[in-house]
Amino acid sequence: MEMNSSNLLWFFAFLFFANGNGGLFGGGRGYGPPPASQQDLNEAVNNQTVQQLLNNLTVETANNNLKTVEAIADQTAFMQNQNNANMINVIQGFNNLSQRIDQLGFKMESCCCEIKTQMLQQQLDEARANEVRLQNKLDNRDQTQTILSTLGRFVAWAGSGSQAGTVAAGG
Repeated sequence: MEMNSSNLLWFFAFLFFANGNGGLFGGGRGYGPPPASQQDLNEAVNNQTVQQLLNNLTVETANNNLKTVEAIADQTAFMQNQNNANMINVIQGFNNLSQRIDQLGFKMESCCCEIKTQMLQQQLDEARANEVRLQNKLDNRDQTQTILSTLGRFVAWAGSGSQAGTVAAGG
């Protein structure tokens, strides 16, 4: 069957006015939703208000969650910065301690050397003093021998004025 423009026009007119009830659009003759009562209107407004409040509550909850996450992120960043600063202080403290231990080791080595050197110096001073005493003793002996040899015969007299020893006469 072939459709021409007049057939098409009658087809749409039939659909539009079909069944005497206004066709597709209902025409207000029992089709479509019943008219809204005041109670239905109040319930719809209250429902819309509740939905808006729930949406607002959802937005505020999301904002609070965002603020909480930001606060935690800020606190975490602060704690990490503080931890990093503490770690740097600890590392610097260990470096200073290591330097001081090295210095202490050097001082102990030099102190031991100084003590050994001082002990050796004391021994050398004692040996020199002993050498001087012995040399003085030798010098005194040599000087006494020189004096006695230049005098010739020496006779020792006691403090009383008499000869200390007896010499055998005529012998």
